[in-house]
Amino acid sequence: MRKRILCLSAVIVLLWSCGKKGPLVLEPELLPPALTRLELRQVGHEVELSWKYPALLSDNQTPLQSSQVRGVGVYHLVKPFSPGSFEKKSELLARPRAEEITASGDMHTVAIPFKARMLKEKEHAFAVAYYYGRTRSPLGVVEKIATRPPPEAVPNLKIGREGKVVVLKWDPPRVDSEGQPLPALLGYRVYRRIAAVASASKSAPLKAAGAFIPVNAKPVKGEYYEDRDTGMDGDYEYRVSSLLAERIESAPSAIVKINVQDTFPPDVPVNLVTFTARDHIFLTWEAVRDPDLDHYVIFRRSSTEEEFKILEASVAENFYRDRQVVKGQEFIYAIAAVDRKGNESERGRPARHRFE
Repeated sequence: MRKRILCLSAVIVLLWSCGKKGPLVLEPELLPPALTRLELRQVGHEVELSWKYPALLSDNQTPLQSSQVRGVGVYHLVKPFSPGSFEKKSELLARPRAEEITASGDMHTVAIPFKARMLKEKEHAFAVAYYYGRTRSPLGVVEKIATRPPPEAVPNLKIGREGKVVVLKWDPPRVDSEGQPLPALLGYRVYRRIAAVASASKSAPLKAAGAFIPVNAKPVKGEYYEDRDTGMDGDYEYRVSSLLAERIESAPSAIVKINVQDTFPPDVPVNLVTFTARDHIFLTWEAVRDPDLDHYVIFRRSSTEEEFKILEASVAENFYRDRQVVKGQEFIYAIAAVDRKGNESERGRPARHRFE
């Protein structure tokens, strides 16, 4: 009986291993890597944490699907710590679910509120782990931010319009959120969001507005801002924050709103200059700075003609080569600018040129 059992076992092993080359290798489990990028900023009494998920899982081949993230764990430490000891000493401060995390492009953000006493001249350290499927990632990179009592919200924000330009004015904050005098401000940050018209028809419904986006790359130094990028029809909403430092700003001001219908043409092109080239006349002019500029129109007439005709209906750059010329003739040129809505400026000052 024992002999028969041994033979049967040998047959099973032989059948199982048939066609196999080498030992059995198990597929490694795909794990979510730690976050390598974490950005911090203080907004009022909140610290905002923003991060970007890794592109690949642990095999460096399988894409990480951010839709599979169930939530994150925010770890926090306000006491000094030595290198490598953060994970042991920190505490799990918050565990936001996926629906509580704001996404903007490939960046994800969550805001953690703090009591005023926790912001007074303190250095906070943060790290984030995320829950992917049934697995938690390792703790990511540790970043620090020194917090301070923020300025009070910017008061008395007002909005107006001068032609194509939306104009914002406000009063400076006088004290911080604790009622104490403010040090010198770094400046202001202006935020905007647009509920745009859904189609070219002015009667069309508005698309839902997205998140507020900063519109000034550098801090605004005074209590005044001009938004010249108004080529899209819709409802424009603005708010302003004051800056104590690049990463410390006040809570947002009240929101102001204005409806924009772009019926204003771009600026008139100026400083048209012409040159004779080997087989053409070269034209150049000062580029129009309107953010919604689309193209230029080149007008020309000969010295014997009374009316200008369109020589070229759409020129993207601020130069043009006229190869439709005849030696010994004089030509007069003028340039107009057109925006994305089709609003066309008046023609600029003409320039004469005799092609020899």
